[in-house]
Amino acid sequence: MKRPGTVYLVGAGPGDPGLITEKGKEALGRADLVLYDHLAHPALLLHARSGARRVCVGKAGGGRSALQSRINRTLARAARAGMTVVRLKGGDPMLFGRGAEEARYLARAGIPCEIVPGVSAALAVPSAAGIPLTLRGLSSSLTILTGHEADKGVGGVDWDRVLRADSTFVVLMGVRNLEEIVARFLNAGKSPRLPAAIVENGCTPRQRIVAGALGKIAGLARARKIAPPAILVVGETASRRLFPPPRSRAPLCGVRVLVTRPAGQAARLAGLLEERGAAPFPCPLIELRPPRGFAELDRSLAALGRHDWVVFTSANGVRACLERLRLLGRDARAFAGIKICAIGPATAGELSRFGLRADCVPRRYTGAGIVAALAARNEVRGRSFLLPTSDIAGDALPKGLRARGGRCLRVAAYRTVPSAEGIAEAARLLREEAVDAALLTSPSAAGAYARAVRRAGGVRLPPCAAIGPVTAEAASRLGIEIAFAAATHTDEGLVRALEKFWRRSKGRCRRGDRTRKTGKAPARRTKRAARR
Repeated sequence: MKRPGTVYLVGAGPGDPGLITEKGKEALGRADLVLYDHLAHPALLLHARSGARRVCVGKAGGGRSALQSRINRTLARAARAGMTVVRLKGGDPMLFGRGAEEARYLARAGIPCEIVPGVSAALAVPSAAGIPLTLRGLSSSLTILTGHEADKGVGGVDWDRVLRADSTFVVLMGVRNLEEIVARFLNAGKSPRLPAAIVENGCTPRQRIVAGALGKIAGLARARKIAPPAILVVGETASRRLFPPPRSRAPLCGVRVLVTRPAGQAARLAGLLEERGAAPFPCPLIELRPPRGFAELDRSLAALGRHDWVVFTSANGVRACLERLRLLGRDARAFAGIKICAIGPATAGELSRFGLRADCVPRRYTGAGIVAALAARNEVRGRSFLLPTSDIAGDALPKGLRARGGRCLRVAAYRTVPSAEGIAEAARLLREEAVDAALLTSPSAAGAYARAVRRAGGVRLPPCAAIGPVTAEAASRLGIEIAFAAATHTDEGLVRALEKFWRRSKGRCRRGDRTRKTGKAPARRTKRAARR
């Protein structure tokens, strides 16, 4: 009988993905399957290894969720199959998170389970907002309650008994029952003038704070349209904020950005966005896999010396070739005497990681730019070129080289396939209007994004950006409107383009008519944006 895998119940912490523990990140790095809640920041999924399956099971305030019984069965079934499973839960898994139920179910099923504590929103969110929960001479105790049970009778919280304490109170998940919760406090004898504060989207760039007297806090929250996730703090310390709420001057403060790069390649772009105040939502829409067979690639690598140039059109091609060389018992010395062309600085940078220097990097990071740059050096006619590409690469580059008298051998170094999980997650985010902009970094990502748009149905789409003209053209053919494009076809250029667009639109990032289910957009405007 196969030995069952281990299930890790991991606390994701609140909001800020940097608040997960090192042990939590290590568990994600070992996982074969990750079941994550809506409140777990998508950036945390970057810590999962490439190839791990990622499944959102909801658990958002008021939103759709998978049945708890179904989640329990999925955890046990995957573990019995020998998989390492991470159940990623917002905050701490043991505080109002049903983690205890899952742990008990697994124990009864004989499944090894380990609990990885997380930073609870009850403690971190007030602290990040500058609200002390205890203060010498003012409050020396803390009571944490769930607001979900404010309208329950038998079996719910004994509010009258609990609220008699002279304590600071933190109420989680209480926004939807806020008026009932306030009434409970007042009925227990609390003064309507007692300080209270609500923190929405705590520990994120979209944090908002509403403060006032207990008797007025529900009306203030309603006027400000406070929505989950939010917590309520009641007590004298709620009026003793240690510092005013930070007013970030970051150019992209609070902008939610869909990042479509493959798993394992989105961290750098996500980091650039975070530096500028944005909230990246990594959603890998494509997966990179080995070619169906290595015979052709191996023959090409064995005969490198027959070619004058090796042209890399992506960092993925560099990694695929150098990793295959390593498995064949060779290294970068195999390129001795051969010139190397990289389509852009990112690809050239990947070459440098393996100790290789690009002899040619065109000014325009396109296939046509490569042909023009090599032709300007008189390095096309009569030359032989090896092009390690993805299995779905276009023919523009080899056709351009052959048209100028070059000989080309294109070989599939890796495969690019749509990610069913990523497309489903992107469709969910689009339906919920949970992102303010989408960044497309390759033609294949554009194709997968078009699938997500169709799956989302007739929803209003966020502005979409392309890293370069090739990606913009691919998106245009699929009916995806490109609102802006990077002038410099790099991650930095893409982020700068987003900053410029956001500043120009004054934050009105979602605009325009409701798109049709196919995601088709006016072609004339798309082509104009693509030319940019």
